[in-house]
Amino acid sequence: MKRAVILAGGVGKRLRPLTEYRPKPLIPVAGKPCIDYVMRALVKGGFDQHIITTGYLSDTLIKRIGDGNNYGSSILYSFEAEPAGTAGAVKKVSHFLDSTFVVASGDVLADIDIGALYDYHKKKKALATMALTKVKDPTDFGIVGLDKDDRITRFLEKPKKEEVFSNLINAGIYVLEPEILDYIPANQMYDFSKQVFPRLLEDKKALYGCIVEGVWRDIGKPHDLLQASLDIVEREGEKITLDKVKTKGKIMMGKNCAIEKGVKIIGPAYIGDDVYISAGSVIERSCIYNNVFIDRDANIENSIILDGSKVGWRTQISDSVISRNCQIEEDVTLISSIVGDNMSVKIHSRLEHANVVPPTLTNGSG
Repeated sequence: MKRAVILAGGVGKRLRPLTEYRPKPLIPVAGKPCIDYVMRALVKGGFDQHIITTGYLSDTLIKRIGDGNNYGSSILYSFEAEPAGTAGAVKKVSHFLDSTFVVASGDVLADIDIGALYDYHKKKKALATMALTKVKDPTDFGIVGLDKDDRITRFLEKPKKEEVFSNLINAGIYVLEPEILDYIPANQMYDFSKQVFPRLLEDKKALYGCIVEGVWRDIGKPHDLLQASLDIVEREGEKITLDKVKTKGKIMMGKNCAIEKGVKIIGPAYIGDDVYISAGSVIERSCIYNNVFIDRDANIENSIILDGSKVGWRTQISDSVISRNCQIEEDVTLISSIVGDNMSVKIHSRLEHANVVPPTLTNGSG
């Protein structure tokens, strides 16, 4: 049995109010919870025993994921009353980790070949192997420098622009030997990227980096969340034909949808189950989730509309996220905004860079 620890205890502050009632690992990406992708990638790579560390809204996460049967795995849960950091969370379950194991983030989109990463780690006889990916702007991540043998020689967390020496970043997935646990103190906040890996470099231990193939994307901000979904659509969607509907690009479409004549769907686009899109509406580079109703002549671009929401006649939504069970009335314009669960936006409203949440969230933890 090969074991993996999935870190799923984060609060997801940058995605609020989307994370007020759901933990970040359950935020949907192209119709599936974010954590779903890494769990399936782990099972495919031969890791069928998962230890999920959870804290924030743990009951919601456990009810959704269950015992692992749906994934072909067995799952143990480790609850954190207080955040322990990425390494501290692993230290708490160290008594289960007596052979080579994987640590993976449950709140980034990671649909990659973890089996190949494990094989690479074994080939290099590494103490720790870090999955790496390339990004255009690495300033929000930990950047890595490699030598000719792919051994990590430099590591810098969230560099300033003038400090950037690489576009290779830490993808938050590690293959580790049990000896790594000796570098993590018990019962205190401790982090792999900020503390453990710098110590390995100081001690000249075998710390390697491996560039991974597949889809990887951080979903820390609403724009990232949309792009992660569109990445999946580009890979798994297809060009479809609908009667008297103009379609372009790749689309993923669920069951029992009603798309009226004159609608335009410009991909990549995700359309869930039981969606109703009325005549004259345009859906462009957007995700429309289950049981959403879109009235006539609405225009939705670069946006996410979550389950059960209604969009009124001639409403324009751009670069925005609408949460579950929202009512967006007629002739509304929303630009670069987020609307929390169960909220309404009144007729003829125009909102730009707005965050629509109940007053209790505005004044409290949100």
